[in-house]
This record gives sequence, C-alpha cells and structure tokens, in this order.
Amino acid sequence: MSDRPKRKRREPKTKVSNAHYVGYVEDEESVEAIMKKFEELERIQQEFSSLQVKSKEETVDVVMSDIIDDGHLIPKDHFTEEQLEEVFKRTSAFTVKSATIDTSAIEDMDALDLWEIEYKDSSTTEFYEEDEYHYVDESFWDEEFGEKTARKGRQPRAPKEPRLPVKRGVDRESIIAKYKIMQVQVQDRNGNYFTIKKRVSNMDPSLPTYVKIPARPISLSWAHSIKPFSQNISTPPASRYYEVDNIINTDLSKYGTDFSAVYMDPPLLLPGESPCKGKITIDEFATLDVSSIVKAGFLFIWLEKEWLQRLVNITSKWGYKYVENFCWIKKDINNQINKSQYKYFNKSKLSLLIFRKEGDIELRHQRNPDCVFDYVRPKLPDEITERKPPFMYGVIETLLPNAVYHPENNPGGTRLLELWAKKEQRRQGWTTIVENTP
Repeated sequence: MSDRPKRKRREPKTKVSNAHYVGYVEDEESVEAIMKKFEELERIQQEFSSLQVKSKEETVDVVMSDIIDDGHLIPKDHFTEEQLEEVFKRTSAFTVKSATIDTSAIEDMDALDLWEIEYKDSSTTEFYEEDEYHYVDESFWDEEFGEKTARKGRQPRAPKEPRLPVKRGVDRESIIAKYKIMQVQVQDRNGNYFTIKKRVSNMDPSLPTYVKIPARPISLSWAHSIKPFSQNISTPPASRYYEVDNIINTDLSKYGTDFSAVYMDPPLLLPGESPCKGKITIDEFATLDVSSIVKAGFLFIWLEKEWLQRLVNITSKWGYKYVENFCWIKKDINNQINKSQYKYFNKSKLSLLIFRKEGDIELRHQRNPDCVFDYVRPKLPDEITERKPPFMYGVIETLLPNAVYHPENNPGGTRLLELWAKKEQRRQGWTTIVENTP
C-alpha cells in the first residue's frame, strides 16, 4: 500500500438553525407588519394547542402576555426546536442566509446575485405556483376585437379539465409579501409633498417575461391606418420658383423691384478654405445687386462669424444698416449642443444678420425670440450649405405682416424673396431662386 498520507475529508458546514433567530425584527419593518406577526402568533397558538403530544403536561400553552421579553417577541422556553422553526418561517421577514451574509459584499451585488445566495441551497421552504395556460384558438382574437366568426350551429362546449387544488398564501414568502409596504414621498405641481404607501412586489429577475400576440393572420383591428403615400405635391398658392446657373450674375430686377425682405444663405468660402464648385468668395458676394429690388425693407443673411465685420461694411455700401441678429443654436441628434473647432471657442451657433433700408414699412415688433434651438440636418449630395431651421420663415412673416400673401392686398406674393434656396423648396407668398449645382 502507498505511504502517501490520506487527505482529510472535508466536513460539511454546520447548518444554523432558524430557532436562534425567532422574535427578531428588522429596522425596515413597519408597525403594520409587526402587528400582523401577533395575529400570526395567535393562529400558531391555536394550531399548537390542538396538537396532542406525549402527555398533557407537555401540551404547548402560549399566552399573549408573555410574548414581549427583552426585545424578543415570544418566550423560546415554551416551544420545541421544531416548533420554533415553524414560528420563524411564519413570522420573520428575513432568512438565516440573509442575516449571516457579509454586509461588505452586498454593495457589489445586484438583485439576482442576492436572490441566488439566499435560495440556491433550498434551505428555506419555497413555494412555486404553476402558471395557468389556456388554449386560444384562431377565432379568439376576432371575437375579442369585434370581428366574430360566423357559426353554422350551436356547438356544445367542451368540458374543462379539472384543476388541481393549489394552496395559496400558506407559505412564508406569500405571507410576508402581503405586509411589505414602502413609503414614497411625491410632489405635486403646486410644490406640495405627500407621503404615500406602496406595496413592494417580490419578483424573481431570472424568470422570463411572456407576451401574448394573436396568431396569423393578424386581425385588421391591430393595424393603425395612416394617410396613403402620394407623390403628387400640390404647389402652394402665390409661390414662384426659379432655377438659375449663377445668382451673382443674374439680373434680379426681372423677378420684382419692390421686395420687403430678401432672405439669403450665400455659400461663402471661409478664410483659408480652398476654392470648390458651388461656393463663392466674399468679394464675389459684394457684387450682388440687391439695392435695386428693395425700396424699403430688410436683408436677412446667414453668415459664419469669420465674415461679420466684412459683411457689415459691404451692406453699408449697398445702402443698408445693421439693426439686429438672430442665432441658430445647433444641436446634434443626441440632444447635445453641436461643437466644431475654431480659434478661441468652439462653434455652436450660426448667426443671421439683419440689415434695414430706411423707408415706410409696417413692422410688428417683439413678437419673436432672437434665437432658436434646432438640429443639424445632414446634407444631401447636391447641397452646398446645410439646411437652415424653417422657423425663420415664420419670424420674417410675423415681422412684416403686409409682405405676407393675401388674396386682396398681396395676391401675387411678390414681397418676399429667397436666394440660394434648396431645390424643390416652395412656400406660399415667396419667390424662390435656386442656383444649379455645377
């Protein structure tokens, strides 16, 4: 035989009895839960008193006046260990495993880990109620949503299978779950705080979730009807649309000579940017003739911050003076402020400079804000500049009420002009000029 020493058999850990924890309560337990324990003790007293033990002298006799003693709810000397364990199962809101677990490790565990530690050894009496499944035929959903199937004759109902009796509410977890109440503090719209009680439901996070859906074909009642798609786009009234090869070299006076507002988005090259098709320099923009088409009115020009001072000088030569500006604060699709690099600060906005040519014109002051938060829209392949917020059309039309289309006062819609607009963009009462991309 081998002289190698035999490995000592590992002794199993001694199981802690539930009887040592009878009568203790947790700090989180409410007064209602503790009073329910007294009611449970009365029921236990009636059960134990009906049991016949070896002799009448050993009959269990518990009275409510002996329950509270030195922080314990019941006197342990009047019960056997088996009876004490039964009392613990019915009146305690915790288990031995949860009481003896290392509290320093609880913070790093989620609900599933705690549940597995407490019940994986089956040390407590667990109760599982089987789910009740009912067979649903194809006609069930039609009858449920109003589309009943035609029946030729009355058919006898099939007999139901007898159900097995299920015990409800006799296990320890079901009893405790009835008395777990959480207090929640809520605030109403007036700022007043209220304390409400909410029952806490214990759910096993590892169990699957079932969703019942009807069998195919799905009933039409489940569908939500929407407006049918149509490619026929109606033209707004009093809207004029033109496409030109070069707006700078175009005689704008042939489209009108009495505009109240000129709204433009010039594709300007930034300082140091390499020339590219579709974009113009600031010097080329200075040759644009807008003085002859506006007798008294406004210019609305989208511009990057690099050309602010230069543009003020250009419009001053045209006969306009700077009066106001509007800001588009850009947002990304994740609802965050858009940022692009610049010398001092990141670029997060785009300015719309407003210039006025003096004259008699009706205005509606202080009807609109001076900024808007809107998302950056992706460019299409044929677009040189990004799409601007459509909110600006309403701002201009509110500021200049007499320039808006009206069947009697302005039937032709010849007071509002947009330069460098997007393709196929039309608006009621506007003259839209689009520059073809080379």
